[in-house]
Amino acid sequence: MEFADLRPIEPITREHDRKAFTSGVKNLDSYLRDRAISDTEKNLSRVFVLTLKEKPNTIVGYYSLSSLQIPTDRLPEALSKKLNYKIVGTTLLGKLAVGEEWQREKCKLKLGEHLLLHAMLSTWIAAQSVASWALVVDVLAAEKGDPTDFYVKKGFLAFQDNAARLFLPMSTIEDVLRKADLIGTIR
Repeated sequence: MEFADLRPIEPITREHDRKAFTSGVKNLDSYLRDRAISDTEKNLSRVFVLTLKEKPNTIVGYYSLSSLQIPTDRLPEALSKKLNYKIVGTTLLGKLAVGEEWQREKCKLKLGEHLLLHAMLSTWIAAQSVASWALVVDVLAAEKGDPTDFYVKKGFLAFQDNAARLFLPMSTIEDVLRKADLIGTIR
């Protein structure tokens, strides 16, 4: 498979085949199957899917975004001192999964990275209208292992009180997107 075989990432709809998706992580699969549409319709989260050109209802991977407020005293002290607020608004990357058939062992495209970069871009674009200080992820160590290193290699930092909750400041996201030539130098 090549990137040319994929459709652009898009918001989930009822037409997408959620039941056929399997990532190998029960929590991620059941969320997509049982709650993604409902959460989207209730404005609790936004779910985005990566699909195939030839089979546009087949989900290759997905991620979800929602809002989250975080207490700044849980951030590393050097950062929390600079913020001057007790709580800041962020964006939660609630779920990110790639179907088993397209995971790294079977597919050379690095679709997890592709989905994460798109989530970062979506977060940055939204933050231009409604402020978000960072992208936050609660790492789900599950049947397929612990993905913490995946996020840490992308620059995510751990919360002071919870190593399983990571964040990437919006300023870092902006730098990553500029280097990837996804945004310009002028806002």
